[in-house]
Amino acid sequence: MTPARDEIVDVQQEDTFTAGLRAAGLKLTSQRTAICKALAGMAGEIHPTVQEIFEAARRYHPGVSLATVYNTLAVLKERGLLYELGPDATGAVHYELDVDTHINVVCIRCKNVIDLPHVSTGMEETVARQTGFQLIGAQMLYYGICPACAPKETAQ
Repeated sequence: MTPARDEIVDVQQEDTFTAGLRAAGLKLTSQRTAICKALAGMAGEIHPTVQEIFEAARRYHPGVSLATVYNTLAVLKERGLLYELGPDATGAVHYELDVDTHINVVCIRCKNVIDLPHVSTGMEETVARQTGFQLIGAQMLYYGICPACAPKETAQ
């Protein structure tokens, strides 16, 4: 049976998150599709928390459960389609939706995360040579105090 024209267009325009779930052999339920749409809408814009992803997904499907968000994120993380950046000061874990190699700079005060293009330092070759790993990406994270928080820091 030949798929309908609409189905072909949808698969061709599928976001990387939906494609990742499909490649993992998971059924694309309406909840998972809503989560993937939410992630695709946030990619390159913010480093969302689970709560932010949950709230955004509920705009597409009000019945999305928090458990499904966690489970979907686990599959996408396992497939290398997103990364955990770790918890902020409140304990909320942020996710990196841009898995291309780049640098994150995090303000230790306001927790703002800025993305910078990756600048090769030759470190990848050293790490690969010393570990024997076939590297597929890198996550570089710098911490500091952003310009908006710096005046507050010097005033104290």
